[in-house]
Amino acid sequence: MSERERGAGIAAVCVALTAFSWGFVIAKVIHLPAPVLAFWRLIVGAGVLGTLAVVWRVPWPTRWRDVLIAGLAFGAHQLLYLSAVQRTSIAIVVLIGATQPLTVAMVSHKLVGEKVPRRFFAWVLLAFVGVAIVMGANLHDPSHRVSGDLFAVVNVFMLTAYLLYSKRARMDGAPTLTLTAAILSIALLVVAPVTLLTGVAWPNRPEWGFLLLLALGSGNGHVLVNWAHTRVSAALV
Repeated sequence: MSERERGAGIAAVCVALTAFSWGFVIAKVIHLPAPVLAFWRLIVGAGVLGTLAVVWRVPWPTRWRDVLIAGLAFGAHQLLYLSAVQRTSIAIVVLIGATQPLTVAMVSHKLVGEKVPRRFFAWVLLAFVGVAIVMGANLHDPSHRVSGDLFAVVNVFMLTAYLLYSKRARMDGAPTLTLTAAILSIALLVVAPVTLLTGVAWPNRPEWGFLLLLALGSGNGHVLVNWAHTRVSAALV
């Protein structure tokens, strides 16, 4: 792979992470239960990406095992991530999420054949300390609750599974657009039953605006990440 391709992959990941960062704030200000928010966010995202795939005649993945696992993990991630953001401070969610490179690095060799150099773990530790220092001022936010912390911890593992299995699917030839659309659609299989149990609510006009921004702005960072999977390592993502 050329340095130009790798550079493009790194740039895509950086843009995606920037989009994800303000997604935290949007999820915090939408006053809908987490399952309902995840339900509508997935419907919008899957609907738009699926429509584009049909219009542009992008082929769908031919092998579905890894896509299915990625989609189920992504559905669980959506419920856990949104529940964590709504139940505890954003600082806690970000700080716990900063441990994810370690979980990816520990299993990436087995799942995607990437051996992570030892120095990577030292740099991850240094980055985690940096995040902890920056977020330290908000750790005692009055919105902090232990249940939200627990959701954030479990979310790290679900997000790791989603990232690694979506990378496997990309390595197996799945196109970026249809892979992402399929993952969002499969994630609905996880989210929809929970939403039905808690009660489906129809968003009001301002909430629809935030939902569209979350699904098509911040949420489409996942398209960039899936595109980057064949250009950068899972641990870097």
